[in-house]
Order: sequence, then C-alpha cells, then structure tokens
Amino acid sequence: MLIARNASGELIQAYQASKEKSKNGEIYYCPACKGKLVLKKGSIMVAHFAHRQHSDCAVFSEGETLPHLKGKQLLFEKFKSEGFEVMLECWLPELQQRPDLLLVLADGKKIALEYQCSPISPANLLARTQGYQRFGYEVWWICGMNYQPGGIKMTQSIYQFLKHSVALGSWIGIMDTQTEEMAIHHHLKLGSDDRFHFVKTAIPVDDLKVATLESLYRKGCLPGCDDLLPPSAGRTVDRKHMQAKDINLLRYRTDPEHRKFLLAVYLDRKDLYHLPAFLFELPFRTLGIRTPAYIWRYYLLRDFSDLETTTPLTKKQLLGWLSKCIRMNMIRTRTSKEVDEANLWEPLLQFMMRLVEDGHAAAIGREEWILLSAPLEGKTDGQHSCLG
Repeated sequence: MLIARNASGELIQAYQASKEKSKNGEIYYCPACKGKLVLKKGSIMVAHFAHRQHSDCAVFSEGETLPHLKGKQLLFEKFKSEGFEVMLECWLPELQQRPDLLLVLADGKKIALEYQCSPISPANLLARTQGYQRFGYEVWWICGMNYQPGGIKMTQSIYQFLKHSVALGSWIGIMDTQTEEMAIHHHLKLGSDDRFHFVKTAIPVDDLKVATLESLYRKGCLPGCDDLLPPSAGRTVDRKHMQAKDINLLRYRTDPEHRKFLLAVYLDRKDLYHLPAFLFELPFRTLGIRTPAYIWRYYLLRDFSDLETTTPLTKKQLLGWLSKCIRMNMIRTRTSKEVDEANLWEPLLQFMMRLVEDGHAAAIGREEWILLSAPLEGKTDGQHSCLG
C-alpha cells in the first residue's frame, strides 16, 4: 500500500515517510485494520508500506507488484499536478471497498479509478463495478500489461474489460509503467486466426489529461482524434471460408454444442456439405459470442426462414432470439462488466448485411429487414454450397 497513518492519526504517503524515523521508533498503522506496518523504501522499489507477517487484513492485500505500485503513484501525481482533488487508496466504508484512486471532477462527480494488474474473476469485477455505481461513484478501469490484446488469442479475462462506443468500436485502456504511457487499443476485432486485430493510440503519461480520460470513459472518444479507423475500414475484404476437410471434421465433434448443432442439421434433413458456403465464412468467432458463427447463423436462418410470412426482422427481435438461445444453452456468450449488447449485436448486424449483399434479404429501414429467400433450401440463383 502507498498510504498509512502515523502515531498522530495523520495519513502519510510512503514516499514522504522517512525510513530513518521508522528505524528510530516512528510507527505506521494500516488505515483499515489499524495493524502495524513496515515501511519499504529503497533505490529500486517504489516506496510502500506492508503489513507485518501473519496479518489478516481483508482490505489491503499484500503482494502488490512493482507496476501496480508505480502506476498508482504516476496517476496520483499526474492528477494532483492538474489541480484536481485526488485521494490515494481511499477507504469507502459504505462500500467496504478501496479504489486505487478516488478522483473528484470539476462537476463534483467522484470517480473510483482502478488500475488492475492482477487476475480478477468476472464475478468479482462485476460486483466491484456495481458496488461503486450503486453508491453514485463512476468507475474507470485501466488495465495493466497482462491484459494487452497484442498478438494473443481472445480470452475472457480481456473481454470482460472491453468497452464499446461508436467512435472507437470495442476498446480497452492499458497503462505501461515501463514506457510510462497509456495505450488505447480500439476497433478490436477477431481475425480468422482467432487473434485480436486493432488500432493502437498511445498517450504518454506526461500528456495524459483528466479531460482526456473523461472524454474516453464518459463519451467513448479521444479529443482531437477524428480519424482512428483501421486502415482496412471501408475496403472490400476477400472472403475466406473453412476448408471442406475441416467442415467434414465437424461431424466428429462430441462437445454438447456441436452435438446439438449436428442433431439439428440431421433432424432438418440437411447435410453439412450442402449448406450454403457463407455459413462457414471466416472468421467464425466474434468478440461477444463464443459459439462458432456457422452454428448460430444456421439457427438464425432456420428459425426465421419462413416463406409464408413477410414479417420484418428488427434489431429487437434478433436480440430477443439471441437471448432465448442463450437461455436454452444453444449459444454461448462471454461475460462483460457492462451491458455488452453492442458486442452481441455487431455480428448479427454483419450477418444481416451479408444476406442483403447476396440477395437473401432486403433492408427496409434502419436495422429492419425482410428475408427474400430461404438460403438453407438452396432456392436462389448463384447460391453455392460449402463444397464450392
């Protein structure tokens, strides 16, 4: 921890505390459990306090990493230099929680800022976030380097921190205490290799303003950055599909998700080889939906392809259908700390646009369509099966 109380009950920061005084009898106490602390201060490590052995303090956990300690200190000094009211490791008794920083904005709003470097479960992340919000605190999560998406496969640990906005798409904020910069990884997508593709905008901590973070976390945009789209945005991308041999291997999948899918195909009197190729278009994994796209695309067309009706399909209907499939354990999704409707809606929207492009559907309004054919029946000219 970076703060403690001295014998007079005053809060003192570790970098201000004197190791000589500590050796000569100056005693420091934990603000939460009132237990005695040890001052650790040297030329390499960040100055901090630690509980003595066998402490059972449930508020201030031990074993903080150097990046975590340094990151909190960097942000504290930066916000303070701007003249904002900011408190380090402020204990909030009504929540029984302790944010890394408590920042008070010009409009009086209190921000609980968490610099998360260590692993945290989705349940704990959601509980902490909702705890702050329940008592009127905004919460800004900045992640450490363990959460950066560069060159790694999608994991739940990263997804749970993603936010979404019109300007930045899906994004996550990462602070690197070595280079002392905050990197915004935005317009995150999953490629055919199941790895992240994104645009990175780095801001040195020296140039990081509270106004920048306020715009980022409240509005989902970066001030002064008008063109942040990926280089490929707006271009026609070559379509890639699963190979026939890989589709054939799906027959031998024994996990419950694929067993349900294969049974549905069989009961519908269809064959994997003669399903339309666009069902198996890559990438078949998306940010919010864990179930492979060829499965949920099949279910969607099966459930809505009824040539006897021309009832329009709306965003509300499609999201309602997805919720029903989730409840029935037919489709799996990832867990986010926020309502992640945007990350669930985007793949559905892209698929509907794909159906329009191939003449299977017509857009009749904003986020409203009519299916013009039954793609699973192979009744349109020029339709190809997955065999080509």
